[in-house]
This record gives sequence, C-alpha cells and structure tokens, in this order.
Amino acid sequence: MPLRYRKVTVGVCAMDKKAKSKAMLEILNRLEDFPEFEIITFGDDCILNQPIEQWPKVDALISFFSDRFPLAKVQAYAQLRKPFVVNDLDKQWDLLDRRKVYRTLAENDIPVPNHIVINRNEEVKPGVMPDWSRDFEAPGFEEHEDYVELDGKRIDKPFVEKPADAENHNICIYYPHTVGGGYKALFRKVGNQASRYYPPPAPDSSKPYTPVRRDTSFIYEDFMSTGGTDVKVYTVGPNYAHAEARKSPVVDGRVQRDENGKEERFPVLLTPDEKEIARRVCLAFGQTVCGFDLLRTKGRSYVCDVNGWSFVKNSTKYFDDASVCLRAIILQAVAPEHKATMEATEAADQTTTEDDPNAEAMQQQPDESPAEQKKKGKKGQPEPPKEELRAVLAVIRHGDRTPKQKMKMRVKHEPLLQLLKKCTGDRPRKQAKLKTPARLQELLNISRVLDSPPLAQPRSSCGSKEEWEEEVEQWKQVVSILQEGGHFSGINRKAQLKPLAWEEIPEDQRKPTKDGKEGPTERVTQALLILKFGGVLTHLGKNQAEFLGRDFRMRMYPGGDPNSDGLLRLHSTYRHDLKIYSSDEGRVQITAAAFIKGLLDLETENNQLTPILASLVNKDAKLLDFVTHEVEEDILHAKQKLYNIMTDGHVKGKNKNKEYSTSDTATYDDFELSRRPPGVPEEPLKLLRLMIDLIQGLTRQLREKCFRTNVPTHMGSPTTTTWVDTLAATAPRGSMPKGGLAELKDGSVPAGGESFLLMHARWKKLEQDIYHPRKGRYDISKVPDVYDAAKYDAIHNSHLLLDGLEELYRISKRLAEGVVPNEYGTHAHSKLRIGGTIAHSLLVKLLQDMFTTRQESFNIGKPESYNNSGGKTTDGETTDAEKGESSLRRDPSGDPSNGDTLDNEEEEEDEDEKAIKEEEETELSTTRLNHRYANTVGVHSPHRHVRTRLYFTSESHIHSLLNVLKYCNLEAFTKTNPPSLVSHRLETLGGIGDLDYLTHIVFRMYECFDVPAEDPNRFRIEILLSTGIGLDPFKQN
Repeated sequence: MPLRYRKVTVGVCAMDKKAKSKAMLEILNRLEDFPEFEIITFGDDCILNQPIEQWPKVDALISFFSDRFPLAKVQAYAQLRKPFVVNDLDKQWDLLDRRKVYRTLAENDIPVPNHIVINRNEEVKPGVMPDWSRDFEAPGFEEHEDYVELDGKRIDKPFVEKPADAENHNICIYYPHTVGGGYKALFRKVGNQASRYYPPPAPDSSKPYTPVRRDTSFIYEDFMSTGGTDVKVYTVGPNYAHAEARKSPVVDGRVQRDENGKEERFPVLLTPDEKEIARRVCLAFGQTVCGFDLLRTKGRSYVCDVNGWSFVKNSTKYFDDASVCLRAIILQAVAPEHKATMEATEAADQTTTEDDPNAEAMQQQPDESPAEQKKKGKKGQPEPPKEELRAVLAVIRHGDRTPKQKMKMRVKHEPLLQLLKKCTGDRPRKQAKLKTPARLQELLNISRVLDSPPLAQPRSSCGSKEEWEEEVEQWKQVVSILQEGGHFSGINRKAQLKPLAWEEIPEDQRKPTKDGKEGPTERVTQALLILKFGGVLTHLGKNQAEFLGRDFRMRMYPGGDPNSDGLLRLHSTYRHDLKIYSSDEGRVQITAAAFIKGLLDLETENNQLTPILASLVNKDAKLLDFVTHEVEEDILHAKQKLYNIMTDGHVKGKNKNKEYSTSDTATYDDFELSRRPPGVPEEPLKLLRLMIDLIQGLTRQLREKCFRTNVPTHMGSPTTTTWVDTLAATAPRGSMPKGGLAELKDGSVPAGGESFLLMHARWKKLEQDIYHPRKGRYDISKVPDVYDAAKYDAIHNSHLLLDGLEELYRISKRLAEGVVPNEYGTHAHSKLRIGGTIAHSLLVKLLQDMFTTRQESFNIGKPESYNNSGGKTTDGETTDAEKGESSLRRDPSGDPSNGDTLDNEEEEEDEDEKAIKEEEETELSTTRLNHRYANTVGVHSPHRHVRTRLYFTSESHIHSLLNVLKYCNLEAFTKTNPPSLVSHRLETLGGIGDLDYLTHIVFRMYECFDVPAEDPNRFRIEILLSTGIGLDPFKQN
C-alpha cells in the first residue's frame, strides 16, 4: 500500500493497570477513531514473559514506567525495532531519581525551589533498577533546631524533605518553633486523608524538635506558601499544556471529592511564563505526554516534581485535544507524507491556538452583559443581579489573650553569664535573645539550679537579707514563668540577656578565636535578664476566632447560608482570590489561622493550627506591626495632655509628668484642661484612686492564697487541659461551667497553668507601676494593662471568687475607654496625623486592593493579564518563550541555580510603589478557573470572582484606621467641600466605647452593572464595623 494511505500502527507498551485505565482508553479510542491508526496493546503477559523478538512490530511506541515495568527490556525492544518513541525511554530512568530531575530542571533554566541534596547512595543508572537503602553517610550535613545545612548552605524551616526515590511519596514538612514546630507527613491518599500533622516531641525528650530522616538520600527545599493550592500541568507536546488545581494536602490533609467519589480538580489558567516552563519541561525530559507539579508563590512559579506520562482524569475537552495533538505528532514523525498529516497538523494548531485574543475574550466574558440579559429578559427565568460583590477587605484585631507581662532582674551568676557568652559567640558587648525552645529550656535548667535550696548564690553576695529574700522570690517567679503551660512552643515567651558591666581579661588569659584571630579583651560580669511572657491567645480566643471565621463566611458573601455556603463553592472552584496577612505577634498569627480554619471549614488534628499558619498566613511586620518613631512626639504630647487632664487636682502630680513631657513649652491652661477628650470619664482622678485601692485589696487576697494553697509557691499549676479550654466561642464567662462551681475539677488554682505566685506577682507589679508613692505620680499608660488583667481574671478566674474584681473591672474599663483612644491623639487633627502615620502602609495596601479589583473588571477580555491553558502561538505572534524569558531567569531568593537576582533598582523605589508592584506580581500567581472548561465541571457562573484580603493586627492599627476613616476629609473641609459621607457616618460613632478582641472593619466592594464603565459610581464601597466580642463577663448572656 502506498505510504500516503497505509495504516500507522501505534503500540501501547505499558502495564495493563495503566494501559486499560479509563483516561488512557479515552485517548486510545479517540486515536483509533482516526482511520489512519491501528492501536496494538501489548499486555502484561507479553511485556513480562515473552522475549522482545516476539513482541509486535509497530511504527510508534507509547511506553512509560510504572510498578513492575521492565524498562530496560523495553529499551532493548526499541533498539531492535526502531519505532518512533512518543516518550523518551532513556530519560525515564532520570525520572526515577528526584536528584536528577532537579539537576535537569536547573540545567534548562527551569525555576526550582531553593534546595540542598543529601546523598547517601548512588544516583540511578540507566538499565539498573535502584536500591534506595543507605550506602554511606552524607559528609558535611548538619541538623539544627530550625535549619539543616550542607557545606555552609542553609535551608531554614519550614522546609520540605523529599526522598530521592521518585516512587516514594512519603514526604515531610518540618515547621519552625515560631509557628509551633512538629512536622506534617504527606502520603498517598488513604480514604479522604492525604497528610497528618505530628506535634513536636515532649519537653523531656532528648531533642526539643523532630529530627529529620536519615535512612536514604533526601532533597531538602524551602517550603513555599501557595495559598493552599496545588497546580498540576499536563503537556501533550511542547505546544500544548493543560493545568488543573486541587486543594493542597499541606493545609489540613482532607481530600475534597465530587459526587462520584473522585478528587475534585478544576481547570485553571496558565500565565505565559508557565506555558514556557511547560514547553521546556517537555523538551528537557523528552516526554511528549508529561505531567509536572507547579508551585505558585509571590508572583513566581517553580517546578517541584516531574512525573512523566500523566493524563487528566476526567475532561472530555482535554481527551479531544490530547488525541488531536498526539495524532499530529505521530504522523509528522512516522509518516510525514501521509495524506492525513497536513490535516492533522492544522487541526492540532487550531486546538492549541488558544492565545488568540478573540478566543481569550470569549473565554473571559459572558456572551451578554448582565444589562443586555436584563433587557432581553426571558419569561420564567430570574433577572441577573444589578450588582455583584467583587471584593471583601477586612482588618481584624486578635482574639482573647492572657495579660502581657515583663520581668527584669540583674544577674551575676556564672552559668547565666556563660549562656550569654554562648549565645553571642563570645562577643561581650552583644545582647542575647533567647527564643527557641532549646535556649529557653537551657535557661530554665539554670534557673532551677539557682532556685533550688540552698540557693547557689550565697546570701553575702546579695547584700542585705531583704535583698537576698527578694532575689529568692524572683528566682521562684522566673522558674514559674518558664515552666508555665508545659513545653515551649516558641511563639509565646521570649528572654533577653543584656550585658551591663564588664572587666578586662588579663593578657595571659586571653584566647584566640577558632579562626586564629585575636579573642575578646573583656568579659561580662553582670547582665540584665528580661523575660517577656503572657499575651498568648487563649483557648477561648482561638475558639472565638474560629467561630467568627464561620460567621464571616455566612454573612459577608453571596449564598452564605448553611444550605448553600457560597464562599466554599467559590473557593473550591478557584473563583476566590484569598490572601491573609498577619503581624509578627504570635497571638495575631494564631488568631488568623483559627479564623481561616472556620472561614474555609478546614479540619485539623487535635485543633493544631501549625499547618494552616505555615501554609496560608503571610507574616508582614512592616504592614501590620506598630512602629511609633515617626509620630513619637505626637503620641507623647497626647499622653502628656491626657495625663494632665486625668490627674487634674492631684497635688504632687500637678506639675508636668516628665515621663511624657516632650517640650518645655507644653503647658496646659485651665480652659484646655476643662475640655475633656471624648471617652474620658468625669472625675477621673477619683476613679484612679479607687482603682488603686481595689488593686491593693486584690493583691492581699492573692498573697493569702499563695500561703494557703497546698501547691508550693514556686511550682506552676497543672498543665493539663481544663474545662475552660474547651468552652464554646460564645461563652460569656470563660471560667464558669454551665453547672456552676460544682463542675469545676479543680477550683483551687488559676486557669491556664498560671500559679498563684505568678498571679500575685502580676497584680503586685501593676499596683507598683500604676502609682509611685515616693514620686507622687500616676502612670496612666498602665490603665489599659489593669483593664486587660481584670477582664482576663473576670473571664477565666471567676471561680476563685476574688472580692472587688467586678468593681475593679467596671472602673478600669471606664478609665481605659478614656485612655486608649486618646493615646492616638486627643483632638481630630492629631488623631488623623497619628492614625495616618501608623496605618500608612495598611492604607496604601487597602487602596491598592480596591484599585486592582476595579482594573480587573475593566480588563476582562484583554489577554495580556492571563492566557488560558493552551500553549501554542501562531505565526507572527510574540512567542511565550520571548515573553517569559526574562522573568524565568529572575528569582527573588537569589539562588544561582534559579537565574540572576533582581536589579538593584528595586531597592531605590518608593515604598508605596513597591507595595503596588508586589501586589501586581502576586496577581500573576493567583490560581483562576479556566472558563472554557467551566460547564464540564459543573460551574454555571464562571465569571463570578471575589477577592478577599484579610489583615490581622493589634489594637493600635484598628484605632488608627478608624481615626483616618472618621477624619479623612478634615483638612479639606470647607463650606463648598463638605466632609465625606464616610466621615459623617463614623463621626456619629463617637461613643462606640471599647474596641474589644476581634474588632473588625470590613470593606465590601460592589460593581453595579447598570452604570456605565466610565462612571465613578460603577463601584460602591460598603464599610462595616464590629466592636468585637463585647461580652460582659459578669452578666449571664
């Protein structure tokens, strides 16, 4: 038969389990429907038992590795018969070894995560099935608490540990102590579970962290936060790439399945850079049909795994496209002169030219606008909405926490000075910050020795008997603080050792450093030990944050009722662009993680939030932490004025409070003092004096309890979880069970692992700080601390039945409502100036969020932003390779294997411009549903897309943002230019009172379809304010 008309035989040499799978048969059946093909499947018996000489002769060979597959035997067959091999057989050996995969990726300028390779056996050799047992130790490899290191290159936690064996899917993620430690094990799906989190070891174990595995070769790479999404890319030749996204197992490990029991995956769009990556992967590994995993983070994309032959499981359009592309590839290679070759090539071009602007526009926008649909209006069908929610932006305060505390003491003890020397690398002028569990445990061990009787430090060195007794008491407190609440999570306690005094080291005692340089000439003789503790999110706060997340989901989004849950549907189908930001404080981070757990209905083992925190929450201290230096003068001036007003009439304090004074000219006349700022109660001095009396009464009660309790004063209370830890989020009294006191398992100790000793020390310090009798001066900055402590004890320790606590709570609340808001300015202009400075970065980010949402709506139909899943370009167009070349070579980590670092010009950019640029880059890594496939996966409104940005922060940013909203038009106010409606509405909220835990300000942005695109009224902003929990602990709600 002439070559133009003969049949082309295509052999399928793969194990039956793969060759006869549903997806494979979908492709093969479509190929066989073309008249020019004959499909021959070899079968297991032929592959495993028959010599290659008896195997069928074919023109083209589809063959790929799987379990028990004799790859070397198939290579010999290919050498014998010389068919066209669709997927390169030699390169399939490389795919068995992740080390070779990463090397090939790097050699082809394909971005990979920053990594190190720990070799304990030889790499895979072609023709030899590997044995992955350990053959030798890895030289130069070191493991530390929060990082691993190889020959000087560090990989910090969180990092991913991958076996070099590509068929071994037991992958681990190790978390740093700053997010709770422990590790997460990823594995092949077992039922509906694909991963499991394991907390760090018990405090009495040999190591305070989970050691890495050492039984074979591993790759250690940076863990990349991808927003809880995995992207899998499937190529059919270098010019076609289809991408699907699924929920990542690193978040909660629960597998999302459809009604047929299959894991939910949704087609998503690829950027031009990502399509260039797909082309390079396909060519670099010689795998025509190839699947690989893509990580999207911070505007960049990285390849973290290459699988070889891989198909989409259930997509009719993909099966059609793949068969058309394979037809053209095989005919061009085997029978270029065949009559069907040109037709097949043209069909493949049409299938893959999805970069066409007209096709892109059709994909991204509906056939008719909502306004046009309304005009046509079919009977019996609901009218399209007049407007649609486009963005939800929220700024949220952290949840219920323990009181923040600080303790200082001077130390001369040699073990502590040696610890300082160890932590600073023998640099005597440098202070040491102890944050890791290992360092804190070391400090605790030393403190226990110093606290044990008889005291290691003799009395004579401490001066008088009173000073010695005070030091004994201090060491009891240090031990109690450090062992409070069980083992160290690394997120709730900090210690510092700051050198105070030095002495010269005699020349004959000086020692050179390890590298031969001259050693220190002095040593520390005295240091200041500073302990910062408390301020930890309580179990109640965690539950409340999770409850708020669920409530937020129901109230803030369309279809948000228990029966439909619109947000979860949007999120799971990649029509929800979610980003979460948090300040650096542990309580804020955990609040964010708990909130997200409720918002996205995530599951966790034993309520552990570490995986959520590491995967979804972005720490941004610059954006959300409180920095005062730019408005320090203004804040001190406000505090001085507030002090004078609140202590007016106090004889000794009539003069300026030097602690707050910033200027010799800062005088206040009687008229100014008579103008009380909003919130300041009448007769504040009288309330201050009454509050101090109540605090003194409380400390006396607690001291008596310290002596009466059977628990030694230096020991902490039991650390097991009590009933208070499991209270519902809406419980009005955090320490009172439903059945009353009778249900308390142990009503004789404070809640949360706090001892009576620490509780007494907490209130005694407040008593000493709030008023200095010798100086005759009040410190009104401690009023909020008194209120926090009273509120905490009213919620969590009401079972202790402390007399006067309720009255103290009420008075401190009234005073705090006057002090806290006015610390950020006592009049409108100062509130605006201070608030605008503190919240500047946050305001820029919020405005950028709104601007980006608006531009996104206007850009619908423009292909520049996003291209769809096809990867082919037509003649005359700029290729994806040209468009993506420069950005593929840039990598923010600066790792040489990933290309050149960014230009230094970025460092000179204005901060606001950098924030905008970062947001634009982040947009590129947003995973979005591919509209062309929407109907095939049951999505009936593919164009609905909502952006959510959540910013978790502290009280300072909430007050600052609220002040800016209230007074933003103040300076521009004239008779012809009245204040904005926002300012007018918020001015009426002058008496809102306490901005309690979980206070949140929400901006909802709507697009109105009945308004022309160029009209400013096309979008409207709805601002919502909640003052948080707002529960009275002394009222049964």
